[in-house]
Amino acid sequence: MRCSRSMLLRLLCLVVFPVVAGHAQTQTQNNQTTLQQGIPIERTLGANESHSYSINLSDEQYLQFAVDQRGVDVIVRVFSPTGKSLGDFDTPNGAQGPENVSIVALTSGLYRIVVSPLDSNNVSEPGKYEIKILEIRDATEQELKVGKNEDARKAKGLALLNDIIDSIPEIQQPRTRIKVKMQSATLLWSIDEKKAIKLLSEAVTDARDYFLTIKPSDPSYDESSVWAQQIRFEAVQTLALYDPEAALNLFRSTRRPVDTEVGRGNGQNEQQFELALASQIARRNPKRAFELAEESLKEGISGSLPFAISSLQRSNPELAATLAKDVTAKLLEQKLLENSSAAEVAMNLIRNFQNRAEKDRRALSAPFLSLEDFRALVRKAVNEALSASISDGNFSIDEKRIMVMNGNTTSFVVPNPVKSVAIRANMVGELLSSIKEAVGSDLDSIVPGGNAAVDKRLLELRGPERRLSENGEKNVADPTSETTREAINQAPPEIRSELIRNLAEHNFQIGNVTQAKQIISEGITNPRERRQMLNNFERESAYVDISKGRIDDALKHIAKLETMEERAEIISEIASRIGPGQKRSAALALLETARSLLGSSIQAEGHSQMEALLQLAAAFSRYDSKRGFEILDPLVDQYNDLAEAARTMNGFGITYYVDGELLMQNGNSLASVAQQLSTALGILSLTDFDRAKATADRLHLPEVRLPVHLGIVQQAIMPSGIYSPSVANLNSLNR
Repeated sequence: MRCSRSMLLRLLCLVVFPVVAGHAQTQTQNNQTTLQQGIPIERTLGANESHSYSINLSDEQYLQFAVDQRGVDVIVRVFSPTGKSLGDFDTPNGAQGPENVSIVALTSGLYRIVVSPLDSNNVSEPGKYEIKILEIRDATEQELKVGKNEDARKAKGLALLNDIIDSIPEIQQPRTRIKVKMQSATLLWSIDEKKAIKLLSEAVTDARDYFLTIKPSDPSYDESSVWAQQIRFEAVQTLALYDPEAALNLFRSTRRPVDTEVGRGNGQNEQQFELALASQIARRNPKRAFELAEESLKEGISGSLPFAISSLQRSNPELAATLAKDVTAKLLEQKLLENSSAAEVAMNLIRNFQNRAEKDRRALSAPFLSLEDFRALVRKAVNEALSASISDGNFSIDEKRIMVMNGNTTSFVVPNPVKSVAIRANMVGELLSSIKEAVGSDLDSIVPGGNAAVDKRLLELRGPERRLSENGEKNVADPTSETTREAINQAPPEIRSELIRNLAEHNFQIGNVTQAKQIISEGITNPRERRQMLNNFERESAYVDISKGRIDDALKHIAKLETMEERAEIISEIASRIGPGQKRSAALALLETARSLLGSSIQAEGHSQMEALLQLAAAFSRYDSKRGFEILDPLVDQYNDLAEAARTMNGFGITYYVDGELLMQNGNSLASVAQQLSTALGILSLTDFDRAKATADRLHLPEVRLPVHLGIVQQAIMPSGIYSPSVANLNSLNR
C-alpha cells in the first residue's frame, strides 16, 4: 500500500495500514522448501498465501538473499532456529523489484524465511516472485559486532535516553521541546509504557497551550494552528498503535471548540481521523467500531468509511454488511457530483463488490455489499453522470456558449474547441471511467444501453485535441512518420508542446527511451524546457534501474545529469538502495562511484550535496563503518561553522534563531541537515555506539545535539538500519 502525499492522508495511512499489514492472515502454509545457493526458485503467490523456506547456517555465517517481486508486493519474515523473529523486511518499491535481506547467524541451525503478500486485500490477481541466495560467507568483524553487542548497545541507548528526558526542560523553543517529548515517548513505549503515555499527553497539552499563546492577528497564526493539529494527530496515532480506545478519548478530549473558525474548518478532517481510529478499534471491539462509524454517518459521508467497513469485514462480517447497507442508503440520498467524498465512497463500494465477487468465485470471501445495493449504486452514478452538464468547476458548457465564473463576476463567451483541454478531466469523466473499469460488460444488465451511452459521453468529453493526441499515439513507434508529424503540426499552438511531451513520455513509458529523447531533442524548441525533459528522463531511468536492482546502470544515468545539485538530489534519495543485493566488494565499489559523482571536496558545496554525503555515510556503514565516519566527520565541523554563520545572517531573508536558539521545525536548511545527521549517526552507532555519541557530542548547539542523540537511541532500542527491519523513521518527528 502506498499513501497520499497530503498530510491528512499520510496520517490516516499511518493509523490504518499497520492494522492491514499486521492483520493475521488465513494462510495456506506450504511445506518448507530448502534454499540452495545457485538455484533460484520462482513461484506464484496469491492473496492469503505464504511460502516457507529454510536454510541451514553455521555459527557466524552471513547470508544475503533476494526476493525479486514480479507483480506482487511481498513482505519477507526471517526466524532464527529457536523461532525468534529476526525482522520483517519490506522496501517501498511496490509489486516490482527486489527485496534484499541480509542476516548474521549468531548460532548454527535451521533458519526459516516466510514470503507473504504485504496486504492480501490489495491482491486481486496472483503475482510471481523469485527467491535466490546472493551470498553466503563468513561474517566480517563489523557484522558480528552489530549482532553480538545488541544488549550492551540497548543498555547504553536507554541510559542516553534518560539523560535526554532529563534535559528536556533546558530546551527553550516550545516546538523543539514538544517534538523531543513525542520522540522520547515513542522510544520508551515498549520499556516504560506509563512514562511514555505521560510524555505523550504532555506533548499534546503543550502543543495546545503553545497555540493558545498565538494571537489570531499574528502572521504565524495559521501555520501554528496546522502545526499544533499535526502534533495532536501524531500523538493520537502513536497511542492508537497500542490502545485505540485510549487514543480516541485523547483525540476527543483535545478537540477544538466548534465555535472557532479553525474548529469549523477542521470538521471533515476530524471525522475522517476518528473513523480511522474506529478501524483500529475494530480488531478488538467490532461493536464499538460499528457504533463509531454509524455516529459518523449521521454527520455525513466521510472518505474514511470504506476503511471502517473493510476493518469490520475481517472481524465481524455481519456488522460490516450492516454498515455497508446503511452507507449505501445515505449515498442514494446524495448528489454524487456535488459531494466528492460521496462519489469516492460510492466507487469504492462498487469496486469492492466486483473484486469480492471475483474472489467468491474462487471460494474466497464474499462481498459485503448486497447485489441489490450494488446495482442501485451503479444506476445512480451512471444516471447522474450522463444527465449532468459538463463541468470542471471553472467552465460550464451548453450547446452554444461557455459561462466563465470568476469570483462574483459572470460573463459569456463563444465556445472555443481548445478550451476543452481544461474541461475534459472533470468529475463526470472520472466517474464514468471508473464505473466502466469496475463494472465492465455487466453495465448493460444494470443500466440498459449503459455501455454505449457511457462511451458516447466519454467521447464527448475528450474533445478534438484528445483525438489529435490519439492520432499521434497510434504511431509512437515511428515518431518521424508523416501521420504523427501532421497530427502534431495541425494542433493549435496552445497544445502542440503538450502533444510532443505526451508522445515522448509515452515512448519512454513503453521502453523506447532513445525514441523519447529524439522526440524531445527535435520537437521542443525551448532550450530550457528541452534540457529539463532530457534530464527528467535520465532521472526516471535511474529510478527504474534502482527499483530493479540495476545500481550500476542507475549511476551511469545520474552521471549524465548536468549539475552537481541534480546529481546530489537523486543520490540523496537512492543512497540507501546502493549496495543491498551486491556482494560486499561490489557494494563498496558502487558506493565509491556514487561518492565520486559528488566531487572531491571533503566538505559539502551546498545543501543538496551535504544531504547526499550524509546519506552515503550511512550507506557505507553497512560494509565499512570507518569509511562512513571518514565521510561524516568533516561534515560535523562544517555544520558547526554554518550554525555560527547563521547567527550573523539571522533575519536576513531566513529566520534561523529565536531567542538565541535554532528553530528546528520551520524548514530551514540547518534543521533539515540536523535530521540527516541524526539518521546517519544513528545507523553508524550500530557498529560503534561510543564513537557515534562522541561525534554527536561535538555538535555545539544543544537543540541539535538532543535530536541527534535521539537518532542514536532509536537505533539502539528499535533499530531500523542495516541489519534490522525497516520501521517508521522517528527522525521524521524533527520536521
